This record gives sequence, C-alpha cells and structure tokens, in this order.
Amino acid sequence: MHRTEFPRLLARLAALVAVAMVVPLTACSTTGDPDGGDSGGTGSGGAPGADRPGSQPPGRALPAGPAVEVETVADGLTIPWDVVRDPEGVIVTGERGSGTLYAIRGNGERTVVEAGVGDLYDRGESGLMGMALAADFATSREVYTCHSDAAESDNRVTAWTAAEDWSALEAPRVLVDGILLAERGLHSGCRILVHPDGTLYIGTGDAFTGPASQDLDRFSGKILHITRDGEPAGDTIGDSPVLTYGHRNVQGLALRPDSGQIVASEHGPDVDDEVNLVLPGSNYGWDPNSGGRYDQNVPMTDTGDFPDAVEAVWRSGAPTLAPGGIAFLDDPAWGEWDGALAVAMLKSSQVVLMTLSEDGSTVTRTAAILRGEHGRLRSITHEPGGSLLVTTSNGGGEDEILRVRPAAG
Repeated sequence: MHRTEFPRLLARLAALVAVAMVVPLTACSTTGDPDGGDSGGTGSGGAPGADRPGSQPPGRALPAGPAVEVETVADGLTIPWDVVRDPEGVIVTGERGSGTLYAIRGNGERTVVEAGVGDLYDRGESGLMGMALAADFATSREVYTCHSDAAESDNRVTAWTAAEDWSALEAPRVLVDGILLAERGLHSGCRILVHPDGTLYIGTGDAFTGPASQDLDRFSGKILHITRDGEPAGDTIGDSPVLTYGHRNVQGLALRPDSGQIVASEHGPDVDDEVNLVLPGSNYGWDPNSGGRYDQNVPMTDTGDFPDAVEAVWRSGAPTLAPGGIAFLDDPAWGEWDGALAVAMLKSSQVVLMTLSEDGSTVTRTAAILRGEHGRLRSITHEPGGSLLVTTSNGGGEDEILRVRPAAG
C-alpha cells in the first residue's frame, strides 16, 4: 500500500461513521444554482469537525445575532457575484452568468456599465466573479475583475479604468491569466481583495483538478498576491505570485481592521467548510489528487500527508454551510459584535458572525443574522457608516442587493 493510502483510508472510514451519526445543522437550499452544493461534493472529506478546535458543533442551530434593519438597494438581478461601492456612493455589481455590469446610484437609477469581457464562459460556477476597486480609486479610477474566458479557456484577473460616469470599463490590462478553468466550470473561485498598500490578493479554486492545489506551478487552489502591475508582491513563494496553496475553493478574502491579518473563507466537500488565517508560504492541506483523478474522500486539511498544513480557524463540521464573501464589522453601532467577521452563507441562507481571538487563530463565539429570510447569500461588502451590502444568489431574476445595518436603539 502506498504511504498516502493508509491514512486516507482511515479518514474515509471515520468520515462514514461520523456522517451517519450527525444531525443536520440547518436545512439545505434546494435551488438549482450549481454551486449550491459546491460545499457538498461527492466525497466525505474526512471526519466532520465536531471534535476539532474551531468547529461548529453539528446538530445545533447558531444563536441569533444582533437585530438588524434591511433595505433593498436593487432587485431583479441574476446571481450578482460581487458588489463594490465607490467614494461617491455609486454601487456597482455584475451578474455572473450574463457578465452584465450595473451602476446603481443613490436615487435608485440603474445603468449598464459596458465592459469588453469577450466570450464569457458561464457554465457551472464560472463567469463574471470577483470585483474590487483600487486603493486609490478616487484618483486612478482603476477597477479589478475576475472572469472566465471561453476563448482562452482560463480564469483571469483584469485591471480596467472606469469612465467618470460609470458608463464603461475601459483600457483593460490582464494582470493574471492561465488560472485553470474546468470543463464544467467547477471551483473557479475567484475573490479579489485590494490591500491599502495597493497590492491585490486573489483567491482561486482548484478547478476540480486533482493535482492543482499542491502544484506550485499552477495558480489554481491558491491565494495569489500581486502588485497592481501583476508582478509577485514580494512575500510569495519564489518568483511566483503564489502566496498560499492547498486550497479547495476560496470564496472570500478580508483584511481585519487594525491588525494586518488576512482571512479567507473556503468551500469544503461534504464537510468542513473553513475560515483560514492567511500565512504567507503556507500549505492548507487540500490534496484530492489520486493518480491525476479528483478524489474528494480526503480531509479538507490533511495533516497526515502534510504535517505542517495550517489548521483552520473555523470549520463547519457537517453539514456544510457554503461560505461566500466575508467582511469585518467595523463600527461601534454593532455593539458587542463590532470587529466580528461576517460570512455570507449560500447553502444555509444566513450571515454567520464570528468573533476571532486577538491573534486570529481561533473563533471564540458565533451567531447568525438574516437566517432564512432572503435565500442564498453570496457576497458581503463593508460600507462607510458600518452597514453591509449583501448580495443574494437565488437565480432567475430573483436576486437583490441588500443594505444591512444594526437596528436603531
């Protein structure tokens, strides 16, 4: 027996026993959106995390979080994957499947933002995904997007210049290309975080490809760190833009205020969605490679094969919740939850709030808001004044951008 087969066999057996004993935490959505089960693969993914540090105990719903007020900013959308807000208060979003971008002004006026993304590959979980504004957007008008390119058969990150009136994104510059694109469009990532120093963090998926996550020559199953010119940012592995590896499908990235800590959310297979503290040069232990075949019957963080793999800050255990975008609450109006991490959940239709320890290595408490009220929740963006912009991901023209704020008094 190969050295890697025995520990994996034990993990699979433990998973089968444990999954059979676990009572579901929440009901799963029955929507047809293909990544509704992205957190749910075909494998058990190792034993559920009920007895692991930082895991959500299975079989118990999260306590209710603070009272909130919800305002609909825009509706009639179809899977708006990400949302940004410029310094003038214009909100911009893009539909994953159609690639259509919209600018939404304070009076509710909505206009199309023309952008030449070319032949968009919109199968499965691919299409127009992450979006971010440059740190100096007020002067540079620079915008970043990640989309799936059908002509080049890859996922790529592009820099654009936004017209002053948001009528168009112009002068495209490809910063990163060659990120694997699966034939069925599975596990494409692709989240962009702009750091105040101007550099970009990019979370990618493993493209449902066995060797990708552990292969440092591929950009899939990674977190990349680049300059605004597309060069490695300086803390990466060798002369590559790869910052961390061994990821399954990174869906969220956020900078913790006043700490310098970068946090990521990630889809697990049938168990163990994760929130991770991003440590440059580290392996996060996902390795579904079985002779080139994609085998999900492995632990999400395989410390058997990779003893130095970084353990998650938080795991869902079973069932998975399907985390999407993340953002830190950063306003005293949130009271005792000020500073907590907010995680949009797709499959479990809620926002989970997580208080992190000072060093960011553990989650000390959790709660839920918006539970079951708006369907699947995809993206979270922090606004000045403490409110959150949250996008839904229900499909069929039924999606909204919501503004969520702490309830008054």
